[in-house]
Amino acid sequence: MLSTDVVVAGGGVAGLLIASALAPEVEVVLLEESDSLPRNKFWLTDEKAAKENGQFEACIDTTYGFLDFIAYDGLTATIPGRYCLWDTDKLVERLAEELCIHGVKILTGHRFYSFSPTRDGIVLRANSHQIKTRLFVDCMGFGSPLVGAKNVATIIGYYILHGREVEIRGALRPVALDNVIIDRKPAFFELFPSSKGTAHAAMILPSRQHKAERSITAELSFILNKSHYAQHILSEPSHDKKSYFGIVPVGRLHEPALDRIVFFGESGQSNPAASATGLTRMLRTYRHLANSLKECLKKDTLGRNHLLRAIPQAMTRMNRLFQESVFESLLSFNSDDFRRLVRDLRDYPHSTINEFLFAEFDFKTRATLGLALDAFRRKGSVLGRNVLKSIARICISKPSR
Repeated sequence: MLSTDVVVAGGGVAGLLIASALAPEVEVVLLEESDSLPRNKFWLTDEKAAKENGQFEACIDTTYGFLDFIAYDGLTATIPGRYCLWDTDKLVERLAEELCIHGVKILTGHRFYSFSPTRDGIVLRANSHQIKTRLFVDCMGFGSPLVGAKNVATIIGYYILHGREVEIRGALRPVALDNVIIDRKPAFFELFPSSKGTAHAAMILPSRQHKAERSITAELSFILNKSHYAQHILSEPSHDKKSYFGIVPVGRLHEPALDRIVFFGESGQSNPAASATGLTRMLRTYRHLANSLKECLKKDTLGRNHLLRAIPQAMTRMNRLFQESVFESLLSFNSDDFRRLVRDLRDYPHSTINEFLFAEFDFKTRATLGLALDAFRRKGSVLGRNVLKSIARICISKPSR
């Protein structure tokens, strides 16, 4: 039987980050179900999160000074800001190197499937291994068997994503969301050019069900090969270019910690796992969390209540409610609803839009009152309406992590 201080389950960026921060001072084993560390995502963050983690500067592929949000008829909101597109390969390699330097045992191709509490720890089962650990950090997201078995999360819907890395002709503008194809239930195209003459292109469909009613793969192929975007695409990807597919649950984690168990990453952030908030929030919190967990290990205070106090706030409660409200709106949007959202993005202060994008809006400022009043004054205000919904929900809901 293996024995260690901490087991981290999930070899994505979340697991690699927390393991790298713990490893210099405690013994860590990292479990990953896939045969290699996953690199099947592309990440966008704000510049602030990147600057706070300057040790990863070489892992930033490129920066943008704006993002475009586009309605089906071409109405465009261009939002100025400082945005960073990360090179996932470089980030994963850098973090994996750090783990090796600090002697972390990385077990790829190992599926965590069961555990048993003991008097002084937990015994985990992964493939044929039994691993005794003092603390278990679950970075497997909402798909974690623990999240499901312990019933500690509420799922309100899904982002269904299909994408690929494509070769492009010339310089392209970064597109955050474009409702290229008019529809009763629109899907959204995004395109982030890289420094390598390629771009990350993807379709995103908000859905109540985890099985899409239509083929967003076919929609992506149409956009890349036959729409007005086709003139910018050089070719279909070769076999060495990445493809992306994911079903990302959106929900609320009610219990961020159990006895000797902490959740970190997409589910642990308790937010809708949007690409603009996911890595940004992780970069802001992983070192704080690691330092708090090391103190808990040192003092052997690893019960649920101790661990709950150790978890830093990923975002304010109002920002969580607002993010959830916007996602629920997307579930019922038609293309004209999204057009109204683009119009809002054009009309509101750019600083406010960026604070919403990265879940950092301060709801205690006068700007909140202005948005709420706008919802009453202007028919069809999408952002203002969701601000009002968030305020109403916080008035009737119980506080949670």
